[in-house]
Amino acid sequence: MLFINRILTLLPSSYSLFDQACAVVVIITSLAVSGAMLLLVIYWLVTKSFETVKTIFAMVGIMLMLAGCIWLALNYQVSLAAWILILLMLLLNFANMLSYGIATSASAAYLIPILLAMFCISLSTGYVIALLGCVSVFVIAFLQSQEKIKTLLPYQVSHLTFDAPVLSLIYMLVAVISGSWATPLKEFILN
Repeated sequence: MLFINRILTLLPSSYSLFDQACAVVVIITSLAVSGAMLLLVIYWLVTKSFETVKTIFAMVGIMLMLAGCIWLALNYQVSLAAWILILLMLLLNFANMLSYGIATSASAAYLIPILLAMFCISLSTGYVIALLGCVSVFVIAFLQSQEKIKTLLPYQVSHLTFDAPVLSLIYMLVAVISGSWATPLKEFILN
């Protein structure tokens, strides 16, 4: 809570309560994703499973984009910061799914743009992003089954019969749960 209070002191005093809440979500998400990437690279270095220096360059590039989101959130561009963060998370998730397939634990990271959209943009945007995730996991698994795309992890029938449906259910369930919380919360904040 102390950390959130510190962030609130950095925000312009003219921000509405909703803008303050969205800015805090964008800033904390950006910092958390940056920290998670850094910890993952450190883990790879410690376990000697680090593969290529390109990973460091990619991480630095992503962290610079996340820093840009923080800067925008602090400088009267909360909505733009949220949109950029959502699009960045979508691109990273789609790149991961197209590279490794849908059956990796990283596919759960698709929840991040769903939650960001629900809390910072609108419920309809959150539901569209959740639906896009559902369609994407089925399309990627189907294309793998037809050998139209090759992923680093080989295709298995369970990707289409289990992983895609379960991921879709999780994406929609998180959208419904967060939407049920975001609706009354936004009404309270805006009134």
